[in-house]
Amino acid sequence: MPRLATSLIVLAAAAGTAPAAAADWTTASPEGIYRGAYSVEPQDWTELGDDSDGIHMETGLRYWYSMGSMDYASGGSSSSAEDTAHIGEAFLRIEDDATATWAHAMVGYSIAINGTTSGSLASSIEDGQVGYASADFGWNAFDDGAGSGVGGLVGYLYWNNSPDTGRNNFTTATSGSDIDYNPATGQTFVPGDSAPNNVEVHALRLGISGNAKLADFIDVRAELAAVPYAKVNGTVGVDDPEFNTDVYGGPAQFPYGGASGNISQMRSSATSVDGWGYGAMAEAWIGVHPTENITMRLGGRAWYLQGTADASYSVAQIGNPGDADSDGTYDTDPTVLNVGAIESNNPFSMFRYGLLAELTYAF
Repeated sequence: MPRLATSLIVLAAAAGTAPAAAADWTTASPEGIYRGAYSVEPQDWTELGDDSDGIHMETGLRYWYSMGSMDYASGGSSSSAEDTAHIGEAFLRIEDDATATWAHAMVGYSIAINGTTSGSLASSIEDGQVGYASADFGWNAFDDGAGSGVGGLVGYLYWNNSPDTGRNNFTTATSGSDIDYNPATGQTFVPGDSAPNNVEVHALRLGISGNAKLADFIDVRAELAAVPYAKVNGTVGVDDPEFNTDVYGGPAQFPYGGASGNISQMRSSATSVDGWGYGAMAEAWIGVHPTENITMRLGGRAWYLQGTADASYSVAQIGNPGDADSDGTYDTDPTVLNVGAIESNNPFSMFRYGLLAELTYAF
């Protein structure tokens, strides 16, 4: 302890009398003594967004005037739709000069959709949704270090392509107790429902991209990506309704009616689809820089997928109510038997293309 106290006293005295030896970050700072791990002095460090900064970020908003088409076949029937969708989009792009890599993410959702359908249920499109989110990573294998380069990309795209093309009805009855009937006439009243389109795509993207500065105030960008695999699943609102009436007398049933009689067979679920596809995607831009940080661009984009999917659903076989005591009054519930069904390898295709406009800020 006496030795430790003596040492502390000596150190304190030395600190009070010795000249300051703290690092002085000036041009006279000897590199290698204080900051050997860095190539420039702190006074020369750049702020985020400076021309000499190695990382660049760009974010902004886009508008996509898109036109789409969708074709789907199932059970010998087919449906097709053509629509126009107005889509708002936000994005973020990050570039790293040191590694010549970049990352890009975006999310978009439809503001309004309209169009027409044809096939098993012809109607107009006035609703629905088109939404997507994506993330891409790229490397400019051929980079000039001045903002121009060409290289590869890999990415993922989630795409919900679901314009409202109309809905077929299906019954929700799972047993005879779910079906009301008139005891005097035996007329049945089958409960029903319907489901909208909700088709989702999970796609792998592999491709090339390039960008070039033509002048201090003009740039161009382009990318072309193959989709070697896309998982497709969801619900299709329009499909063969599997509606039959039997010869049992009685008035037609609204809204399923046609001929007089009770419903003997009807879909008892929405149609679910599950399959895969492949395709290609491309886009191109030309941009103008009115200021150092702001860019306005115009461009075009096209997405195409095709493939096959299995369609699965259930069908209800419905029997008439009975007259157990033969007194002319119907007092026994109808019978209901639900049977599952699947239709394999139904072809489908999706195509969406149109014009783009964006306003960005770089920092």
